[in-house]
Formats: sequence, structure tokens, C-alpha cells
Amino acid sequence: MQINDLIDIKNKNAKSILNELRFKDMLTKKSIADSTKLSFATVSNLCNELKVLGIIVDTKVGEKRIGRIPDVLSLDCDQFCIVALDVQLESALGFAIVNLRHQIIHKQLFDISHLNTAQEVVEFAARVFQDYLAANPDSTVTYIGLGASIPAVFDSTTGLLALSSLPIYENSPLKQLLVDAFNMPVYVDNLTNIGALSVYTCYPGHKNIICLDVSQGVGVGIISEGSLIRGKNGYATEIAHMPIGDLSLRCPSCGGYGCVETELSLTGMTRCFPDVDEELPLLKRWECLIQKMRNPSEETESVVRHIGSLIGQLSAILINLFDPDIFFITGYITDIFDWLKPYFYQELTLRSSLSMNRSLEIIVDQNAKHFNIYMGLCDALYNLWNPLH
Repeated sequence: MQINDLIDIKNKNAKSILNELRFKDMLTKKSIADSTKLSFATVSNLCNELKVLGIIVDTKVGEKRIGRIPDVLSLDCDQFCIVALDVQLESALGFAIVNLRHQIIHKQLFDISHLNTAQEVVEFAARVFQDYLAANPDSTVTYIGLGASIPAVFDSTTGLLALSSLPIYENSPLKQLLVDAFNMPVYVDNLTNIGALSVYTCYPGHKNIICLDVSQGVGVGIISEGSLIRGKNGYATEIAHMPIGDLSLRCPSCGGYGCVETELSLTGMTRCFPDVDEELPLLKRWECLIQKMRNPSEETESVVRHIGSLIGQLSAILINLFDPDIFFITGYITDIFDWLKPYFYQELTLRSSLSMNRSLEIIVDQNAKHFNIYMGLCDALYNLWNPLH
């Protein structure tokens, strides 16, 4: 066996130990050995290394007992964090510091309407991080990496963003810009892939998951048999241009007609009400739409029926193609989902009856607009983290 193989095995075993400790406290070496199926000697040696690195800490069991008191171990989670950036909306940047247990240490939302390029956004984010460090001068914290959620596809062959619903990021080398500005490992991915990863963490035992996000754009992340579907270049599961929308509407992104994102996006949905001022910032327009939903009329009922049916049709296609255990809906669409629900389920009952009759779990998470994105970024960077290096 080559030395590299031995190193890989050691790193894998160390990660297995940390997986046990990540969301649990007060575990003994013996209990970790039993759970991971590693030998007690292996667990003991690796735990000692991880303690030297400051990743785990031990204390004595407090109660009185006869014989040797065993050490109990915990992950020192606050000392290992990630930097998370959420760029899913135009003119807004979400910034967060998250520890390895998904706990958000710090979170802010910034207006970046004055910025015009991806380079300017990165420079702004770097200044925000430096300001945070200056205000929180804890030199013991290790940042294992930076994660950025994007409303675009990260093309792994070119390193550029493609099919972005935000024009300033189209064809930009965002990942390299972030590496240069932050000098730490960087993970960049479509926000729906990140959402799917977070659902996978939250629902262990479920290996087939669909995460549909309707916000600035329309995207989906799909986990099939425990693996995230990406495709050759990262374009797999791109649904924004699925031609099931109004064939009279031209897509401003691709130039085609009938793209579902043209209607199922914040811009598209707010456009259903001509009296909503298009000069208002996007989120202000969205607030106007919600207010109209709260005041039923013939006009609002027609819009609700159309949006609910369209998202139901899109969901039915995804369910029939991928046969999930869980269908998770997130994004700004959840603000109005209670009104859409009857028409959504009408379409699913009509078009996906087999799955609906076999206990498909549908979850609409109204609290996940930001938290699940940050959780998914944390999981992605944790999975890439090599704690022994």
C-alpha cells in the first residue's frame, strides 16, 4: 500500500470520528469506536492528534464512580467556522459566520445596488469580513473556508458562472476572485444544490431528495441515492428554461419563449400585477404582491390559480422523473404558498398520483430562505475539510 493510501485512510478515519462528534457532546472513545467500527486504538490515537490540533476537547465525567474516570470528548465547534455569502437576490448580499454545528454566529444583509460587477461584490464582501474580524478579534478561530451560493451554474470546466439570473455574475470567474480576496478554500455552487445538501443533512436516512427554490430565479437541487446530481459540466437539473410557461413571453436570458422562470420568478410573479411600480426595488415589489394576496379579488385569485398550477406542473415533472422521498420547497415562493396550495396539490394529485399515494413527503420551509443556504454551505465546506492538515 502506498503512503498516500495510508494518509487517505487516516484522514477518512479522523473524519469518521468528527462525524460522530459534530452534533453530539460527551462521547467516550469507546462509544466512538463502537459507532464507527474502528478499533479503540485507532480512535484513541486519532483523538489525541485532534486534541493537539484543538479540534476536540475532553473533560472528566462529573459523577462519582469506582475505577478510572473516562474522558468524554466534544467538538470545539465555535473555534472552527465558515464564511458564507448569499448572492441569490439582485442588489443584496447576505453575509454570515457559521460554526460546524450550523449555528449562525453572525448574520447581516447588505444593500449592494451600487455595485456593478462581480469583482466589486467580492471586494465589498472582503471588506465586510475584515470589519467583522476587527470587531471580533478572536485569534483562536480557524476559518476552514468560504462558501458562496449563486443563482447560476458553476461550470467546472471553465471556472466561470453560466446561466445566471443576475447579469453581473454571468461569465465571471467568481470562485477565483473569492480565492484571491479571502486566501482560503472556496466552494461556489448553485443555491439549490446547497439547499439539497442541507436537507440531506437534516433528514438522515433519506437518499432521494428534490429541493425546489423559487426566488430571483427557479432552480432545483436533486440528490439521487445519496449523491448530488451534477452532470458532466455542472449543468444537470437546470430547469429555468423548461418550456412549460406562457409561450407568448420571451425569456430575457435565453431569448426563447415559454421558459418557466419567466413566470416563476420574483420578477415574473410581480409582473402579474401591472399596477405594481416596476421602478421599485425587487423586494419592495414582492411586498406589494404579498399585500395584494392578502386582499382577495378576482384579479388576485386568477394570479394565485395560475402560479399555483404552474408550480404544481413543474413539481409533478420533477417528481415523476426522480421519484424522491422528500420534495422540499424553499425560497421566497414560501411567502405566498398557503394561497397557492390548493392549485399546487390539484396538479400533483392529477399528474403524480403514484408518488402521492406512496407517502411522498412534501415540505414547504418558510424559514429556509437564508438559514438552509448557510447550513448547506457549512456542510459542503465541512465535507471538503481535511482536519489533519
